[in-house]
Amino acid sequence: MKRATLVHGFLGSPADWADVLRFLAPGVACDCIALRDLECASVEQAASALAAHLATRPSDLLVGYSMGGRIALELAAQRPELAPRLLLLSANPGVDDATDGAGARARRAAEDDARADEITCDGLDAFVERWYRLPLFASFVRHPSFEASRLRRTQGESAFWARCVAGCSPGRAISRWDALPALASRTVLAAGSLDERYAAIAARAKRMAPALRVEIVAGAGHVLPLEAPDACAQLIEAFLRIPTKTEP
Repeated sequence: MKRATLVHGFLGSPADWADVLRFLAPGVACDCIALRDLECASVEQAASALAAHLATRPSDLLVGYSMGGRIALELAAQRPELAPRLLLLSANPGVDDATDGAGARARRAAEDDARADEITCDGLDAFVERWYRLPLFASFVRHPSFEASRLRRTQGESAFWARCVAGCSPGRAISRWDALPALASRTVLAAGSLDERYAAIAARAKRMAPALRVEIVAGAGHVLPLEAPDACAQLIEAFLRIPTKTEP
């Protein structure tokens, strides 16, 4: 029996993996981690909490979507022995002033602080309504899974998500682009073909770390676990059959 540990994204819950689990073969056991259980005061703190979990419940494959992917990458950079294989779905390795422009980190931190204030002042229902108007989620809003997912998100804990979006802002987290070459032979980075921003991030990652395996999921946007659960399940199954390479 192979074991995969799955970490969802911002505003989500372990329920976001339900369709992926439904498509998985019986030989894969999954441990779905809630961001709430990782506290998420920062990406580094969440990765440390995830490391403590994996130290007691080892996994053959660590899967992270979006914010969960950033936490998974941070864990792999800190404690590579706990992530023998790494599958990152719609994940950005980081924001860096040198490549993203002067002041990019400060601007992103300020944006996420503003989002935290919106959640605190307006509540999750209003925030979720605005959040999914972002162009990043255009294909997800049209997907049959959207309405049930949107409802789940409005029922979350406002105080937690406000702390999470500010504390785990890419503007405050360590940029982990430089960790990719060492992790590349054990890592798959996936993006949807309709998600131009993250497909470009995946292409950049491939240039930096040629051994990295990049997968572009046809017909899907940013929210891969919900828009393309069958493709996510296939990636998990295929990756678990690949022998782990030992890093130098």
